[in-house]
Amino acid sequence: MICRRCGCMLDKGTRICPFCGEPVVFDETGRRLEKQDDQAMEKGDMPELVPLKELAPVPGTREETLAELRRLRQYFSAMDEKYAVLEDLWLMGSRWRQPSRSHWLAGGGLLALLLYLLIGIHFPAGVIVLFFILWGVISYVGYQRSWRAYVAHKAKTELDIRMTENQLRTFYNEATRCFLPLDYTSPGVFHELILGLDSGMITSFEDYRINN
Repeated sequence: MICRRCGCMLDKGTRICPFCGEPVVFDETGRRLEKQDDQAMEKGDMPELVPLKELAPVPGTREETLAELRRLRQYFSAMDEKYAVLEDLWLMGSRWRQPSRSHWLAGGGLLALLLYLLIGIHFPAGVIVLFFILWGVISYVGYQRSWRAYVAHKAKTELDIRMTENQLRTFYNEATRCFLPLDYTSPGVFHELILGLDSGMITSFEDYRINN
């Protein structure tokens, strides 16, 4: 079997591609599987990932492959901007980091110390407990606000990624005689394939897929 998203070869009976996480909807005989791993397709209230259709047979000759690649490149060029948006969203999502408790403890301690020095003179000497109260409140409130902001931004980014992926998948499913896995329909891959086949550096699409 071949993954319809990344084009990797899969063992018989595989339900989820180990390389890209794409659910396997069809078995090696072309029959639709009755059950899928819903956890791989859903996350909370996240919309389901649009399933990909079966791949068309690879053209038999180099000339036919080039002709089909040029036709498909023209078709998928309408989604070039979506591919760029998806890459930006992936990059944005990879930059989000969970807030650090230790950082908030350290920062909260410094801020609490500053406030204690400013207002501590108005209290009896030795009221050190005020420092610890300030430290705890600042650290807890700051961390909780940072965590909520992180969760909200992360959820929005993941939703934007899913919506963009589904737009690409829906457009992909409407392509006629598409033998390319989804990950092979970006502008850069089309350029490499056509240039390689046209120059003779690549002998066939199968050769390109095996080497990549």
